[in-house]
Amino acid sequence: MRTVLLVFGGISLLVALALLIGGGALLALNTALADSEGFITTKSRQLEGDSYAIVFQHININLGEAVGEWGVWRPSPGDFVTIKITGFSNDPSKKAFIGIAEASDVEAYLTDVSYDEITNSSFLPSGSFDVEYESHPGDAIPSDPDSQMFWTVSEHGAGTQTLKWSPETGSYWIVLMNEDGSSGVDLTVSLGAKVPLIFTIGLALFAGGVIALIIGVALIYAGIRG
Repeated sequence: MRTVLLVFGGISLLVALALLIGGGALLALNTALADSEGFITTKSRQLEGDSYAIVFQHININLGEAVGEWGVWRPSPGDFVTIKITGFSNDPSKKAFIGIAEASDVEAYLTDVSYDEITNSSFLPSGSFDVEYESHPGDAIPSDPDSQMFWTVSEHGAGTQTLKWSPETGSYWIVLMNEDGSSGVDLTVSLGAKVPLIFTIGLALFAGGVIALIIGVALIYAGIRG
């Protein structure tokens, strides 16, 4: 019996060590990288082009279905992550516009409009920054973006603009423009994401590690005492 207690006590200590390391690492990561609002944010980067808009295309979001305790549960992507985009115009004579909308609406809005698509970038919290654009030519002049009604979320104006978005299932474009719809977009932008599950999972793992540690110590103590 003493041997069994010692063996299971040792296993519990190993499990506790793994849980404490894993949970502590997640908690430390969240604390070190997250800002005061809980967002993990990239460094600010300059995005510029001579066209009327700079866009991130093909943001496809689909979690599918998950089976819950009471039947089929369709979780919203916004339950797991919140996106933040912060930006301002580098041209003091212009105001920034940041918008997110369904792909079909933006495609219609930018039909025959010259815009630059970001096809590749190292938009990371640290390190060198590199961005590649694909130019889409056009002769049309877009109407003011802030006058459009199709935006899922948008922010515009002078100074720093902060857009927060809880995603829904669908296909979206992120659009950066001048508020008046003029050409020559020059914005400084940062991207951020808040994932509450990082903290929740880290805390759960750490708490589980503490419990496993207590159990392991108790089993070993009981095994030694006989």
